[in-house]
Amino acid sequence: GLREQLSVTWDSSDYLWYMTDVTLGVNDLGGRADPFLSVMSAGHALHVFVNGQLQGSVYGSLEKPQLSFSQKVPMRVGVNKISLLSVAVGLANVGVHFERYNQGVLGPVTLKGLSGKDRDLTWQTWSYKVGMKGEQLGLHTVTGSSAVEWQASKVAQKQSLTWYKTTFNAPAGNDPLALDMSTMGKGQIWVNGQSIGRHWIANPAHGHCGPCNYAGLFNEAKCLSDCGQPSQRWYHVPRAWLRPSGNFLVVFEEWGGDPSGISLLKRTVS
Repeated sequence: GLREQLSVTWDSSDYLWYMTDVTLGVNDLGGRADPFLSVMSAGHALHVFVNGQLQGSVYGSLEKPQLSFSQKVPMRVGVNKISLLSVAVGLANVGVHFERYNQGVLGPVTLKGLSGKDRDLTWQTWSYKVGMKGEQLGLHTVTGSSAVEWQASKVAQKQSLTWYKTTFNAPAGNDPLALDMSTMGKGQIWVNGQSIGRHWIANPAHGHCGPCNYAGLFNEAKCLSDCGQPSQRWYHVPRAWLRPSGNFLVVFEEWGGDPSGISLLKRTVS
């Protein structure tokens, strides 16, 4: 059956792979349209792969972290491999019994639209893999990065589950520095082996932005601004972590973005 994510990863990684095989015969497909794969997850984000091909990504929200994926997926006669990459975005630290909050794919997972009866994949044999291969190789460090071969041709754009690296020189002066990640999607960032956080530009803020009136009782949904914009675009880079030259930047991108648009900015304080 399916296991809760943190009980497997113990927070050693944001990522957990759920993997299983589905064997279909000629009679199962029967010339019909592609079957529907439905997956229910406790959150926070999910990437669905069938036979090595990304079929889609879904994510929850702060108010409702639970999510569902349901769409047609291409399958063939023989063994089909379903791989679900579940992504956690931090741990709850407030709320009633927050220590009992679940994460990951808990099911049900079903395959519908076959010639025979629908298949419940929830209780069949699943295997698990904690983290991404790049994490295990330590690609965010100079040592780990040097141990693999990187593609030095054109920068890949809009490509999911991709690692990028580059080097940069520290700007002169003592002004605060930040990375502008507005052209990226979702993932993590490291500078000289130090994490500066998760980026999630592709998840814009939602709400009702309009005329503001502070009269009456105040709540968190009142007087909103910047609807449709990411909650964070700039990521602080401490100068204490930088050398004058040859600083090492690594970005792991889950959804796909344009790394050529990443820039380092400094803010002058007068």
